[in-house]
Amino acid sequence: MVKSREEFFYFVLNHCQECVIRYNSQGVIAYCNDRLVELTGYGKEEIKGHYIGELFQNTFEETPEGIQLAPMYRDMDMIETVMYRRNKTCFPVEIRILPTDYYDEAQFILTAVDMTRYKESIRKVEDATQQMKESMKARDAFVANVTHELRTPVNGIKGHAELLMEQEKDFQKANYLKLIHDCCITMEGIINSILDFSKLEAGKFQLDENPFSFYAFMEKIEKMFSMLTMRKGLRFTLNMSQDIPDRLIGDELRLTQILNNLVSNAVKFTEQGYVGIEVSLNTRIDDEVELFFMVVDTGIGLSLEDKDKLFKSFSQVDASVTRKYGGTGLGLSITKELVNMMHGRIWADGEKGKGSNFSFTIKLRMEKAGETDTEPEANVRIWKPANKESKSMAEQDLMYEFGSEINIRELKRYFEKMNISMDMDNWQKTESFAAMIKQLLAGGSKDLQRAVFRMEMAIRKSNIEKSRESAAKVKELLAQEMEGLVI
Repeated sequence: MVKSREEFFYFVLNHCQECVIRYNSQGVIAYCNDRLVELTGYGKEEIKGHYIGELFQNTFEETPEGIQLAPMYRDMDMIETVMYRRNKTCFPVEIRILPTDYYDEAQFILTAVDMTRYKESIRKVEDATQQMKESMKARDAFVANVTHELRTPVNGIKGHAELLMEQEKDFQKANYLKLIHDCCITMEGIINSILDFSKLEAGKFQLDENPFSFYAFMEKIEKMFSMLTMRKGLRFTLNMSQDIPDRLIGDELRLTQILNNLVSNAVKFTEQGYVGIEVSLNTRIDDEVELFFMVVDTGIGLSLEDKDKLFKSFSQVDASVTRKYGGTGLGLSITKELVNMMHGRIWADGEKGKGSNFSFTIKLRMEKAGETDTEPEANVRIWKPANKESKSMAEQDLMYEFGSEINIRELKRYFEKMNISMDMDNWQKTESFAAMIKQLLAGGSKDLQRAVFRMEMAIRKSNIEKSRESAAKVKELLAQEMEGLVI
């Protein structure tokens, strides 16, 4: 039992994990705790009177003024050195020295922490890191060589298939050739995904940021995906806020890759209905803008369990999906990494059998004067959807001009069709008409567009009450903006 303060003090010293040594200005050791005895093999009384430099060789030096640290250590609060045992072996330690007075005599308190386990852990981590680097280097070389070797024959097969398709007159044979051609395109996509994934994991993937016209870019996107959806008998819709600046700086190719991955997935998992893209401006601070993209579809949808697997490498929602639709499971993983590189976030939402909704944000810079050699276009442009089934381009433009006579006429027509579809419990057609209404109201206020979005979400959930309420709200806001017009 501890009986005095002094006994308590020594009890604490003898049970701490640090070696504690007291020595005088000549370097003569006067005291050590039990931890030092345990680590060095010296006896507690035996160590007294020894020179401190015997324990810490090359750490101290004798001077006319007394014992001092070697010059290389004098400006350090914490010193990494080695401590010698009684048998002359040593181990790494971290020491600190505190000068003090002991009964009016200059003394020094030295504490030493055994760093053996720490150093061993560092060594193991360094060895593992080096092995990982070598393994990744070998893997990257393997992936690069394999993808190159695969791409050559795939391109050859595709090229010959294209030549034969041009010459073949027999319908059945032409279909076989088209199947071969489509398989080659799929194989090319898989090869590119594996190569991109390998680069991303190795940290070798770099963005190539250049000035570009965002509106011209989105027009190309619309044409590309309109063709993609048309082949499967789906509709494609594109809605954009009109306050997005036109001249931006970013990686146009990688943004195309992000949208292509998401839209291609949406098309793959959608048998009927539509696939759409929504784009809006989230924030605009100085010369930086944050854009919000949303890719929606009326496909197989997502369950809560599916969402956890979506952005993991080589993962699909379940085995049946892989068997039916194919794919490596790399597309969304690569998409997530690309979005992260553009300082954005990505997430997914949806219901099983009710379609899905993939949203992401990215940050781009606005182009300043002098950043490009070409004459920049106006920084803000009015966007209109591409020409679709209209008698003329002029009529098409007027149709999407908010508040025009044709725009109002089409709105009335589509609202009527949407209401009839709801009455007949045909939610697929209701969604189609709601999507068209959304395009026709693209030039309205943000409040109106938000109301349209809520209406579309209610319709996608087949909620008749919410759908009617939200549709009524859209009409109410529309009447306010069009000076009392009743739709």
